[in-house]
Amino acid sequence: MTPEQITTLRAAIAADANLVALRAAKDTQGICDYLNGPTAGFVLWQTAVPIQTVYDSITWANLTPADAPDGTATWTNRALCCQGKQFNIQTMLQGRDSINATKANVRAGLQDGLTQIPSGVSGANRSAGWTTLQTAMQRLATVAEKVFATGTGTTGSPAIPSFEGLVQVGEVNAACFSDSGVWRVG
Repeated sequence: MTPEQITTLRAAIAADANLVALRAAKDTQGICDYLNGPTAGFVLWQTAVPIQTVYDSITWANLTPADAPDGTATWTNRALCCQGKQFNIQTMLQGRDSINATKANVRAGLQDGLTQIPSGVSGANRSAGWTTLQTAMQRLATVAEKVFATGTGTTGSPAIPSFEGLVQVGEVNAACFSDSGVWRVG
């Protein structure tokens, strides 16, 4: 962690009512364990959604017209629109192991490719799994990740992480103790 992040972590440790007893005991391992635990419903966009998760979330059949080809320009136009959406998705996913769902442009591209697809009967619009994919691209934050995240952290509006992973006990020690060994939090 950067010095700025350590300062932010110190303030969060000092302010968290769940840490009163651990602060009093100067239990940095206990504080570390708490910070690495899950939040109660604070949601983040994932920075590395496995491509297989994306594939599994898509309703692929909805990307092709349900009606049989009838030789009309209307059917051809619908099929071309479906094909354009397929190309966009293919371009975004091809050759990747994961996608970064924290990027608004990535989410917008996936949403565009997976919604308002004129592939239903008589060209009715269908979805190809955008709602399912949105959920699959989210995860619960740890307490520490929540400290550094920006956004509301709801399933409807997940937050963007600026720190990911587990806090190390050395980082908690740096936040709680001064260089001379004086306890600095509550």
